[in-house]
Amino acid sequence: MNPLRPLASPAYRPLFAAMTLTIFAQGAWALYLAMQTLDLGATAASLSSVVAWSGIGLLAGSLPAGVIADRFPKKKILLSVLGLNTLVATLTAGLAAAGTVTFWMLGLSAFVIGTTTAFFFPAYTALVPLVVPADDLMAVNGLEGATRPLIGQALAPAVVGAVIGAALPPAGGFVIAGALAVAFLAALRLPAPTVPDEPAGQPDPSPLRDLRDGLAYAARTRWIRSSVIFAALMGLGVTGPLEVLLPTLMRESHADGAALYGAVLAALGVGGLVGSLVAGSWHTPRRFLPAMVGAWTVGCLPLAAPAFTADPWLIGAGLALYGALIGIGMVIWGTVLQEHVPAAMLGRIASLDFFISIAFMPLSIALTGILSRHMAPTTLFLGAALLPLATAATLAALGQLRTPDVTDNQYS
Repeated sequence: MNPLRPLASPAYRPLFAAMTLTIFAQGAWALYLAMQTLDLGATAASLSSVVAWSGIGLLAGSLPAGVIADRFPKKKILLSVLGLNTLVATLTAGLAAAGTVTFWMLGLSAFVIGTTTAFFFPAYTALVPLVVPADDLMAVNGLEGATRPLIGQALAPAVVGAVIGAALPPAGGFVIAGALAVAFLAALRLPAPTVPDEPAGQPDPSPLRDLRDGLAYAARTRWIRSSVIFAALMGLGVTGPLEVLLPTLMRESHADGAALYGAVLAALGVGGLVGSLVAGSWHTPRRFLPAMVGAWTVGCLPLAAPAFTADPWLIGAGLALYGALIGIGMVIWGTVLQEHVPAAMLGRIASLDFFISIAFMPLSIALTGILSRHMAPTTLFLGAALLPLATAATLAALGQLRTPDVTDNQYS
């Protein structure tokens, strides 16, 4: 299968454009927000108090976003998010250019954009199978998986950083607003897909009931339950060592530690891009649950490398392999969600995945900071590599990684 084949679809191209530009804006916003806050004379404490609101907004919006995605037209959700974010980015950059922006305004804009962005991706995930043929879902998820590191982690910060460096921080804000405006125009071109009508005579459930039903569906569906448990524990074990211990190791072991840390993270991004594109050329594995968990498990093993060496080449090679296999697993996961979760439930399950991926990041970082006072970095790197293996072995021993019956979308 050609991983670029979905781009030939006139129904998918505007959705891909809107997704790509949203990822660009999300990746660039973090850099712009930091530079704009520092331009006001922020200290480390005041900078963190502003930037933290982006994460708070993402976390606050993630679970409600799934309920909204399952209750309202997905195209309207995307347009609402992109329109509001365009307005907020333009207003923030305009106030900054006029010299009237303050810390609380930046924090508020960070919260609003963080919250609304949390609504974008569940709606996008739920919309994809309505506009893309089932045979193209692996390729679509491969494209998305490749786009995130390429656009969000590399191109967006580089472009906006260069614009800010050549001018002033507000110029970067206007670039972000422009990208969001173009994404809005692309979303306007999306078809309005039809979905089956709800049976007549049924009362409209409350949003809280919808959320509870989504969580109950995830809890009773073995392949979703096992995947979420595994991903949560993997994130808990991996994020802190990568974001806290690895930069510390690079800085203490090499004179140019900051540059080397950036280089090994770039290797991770390249690995993720390659792995996603490769997986996008496959068909969905029949034994998708063990294939997905297996890719994630093996991918985490190279994280043990910093326990034995500070050589950036070896660490970078290990992170490239980690990124590739994590990317492959994510492509399978996204495709299986769209293939086997009922359309009426897809937004809530996608938002649960988004919530898990966000919630455990700050917890892992905090836990790593605490444990690093009492344990050697070597032990923590080994823990990051082996915790996923132990989790997978435990799930397998409990019979939770058996190949599900894909004809049963509810209890498999």
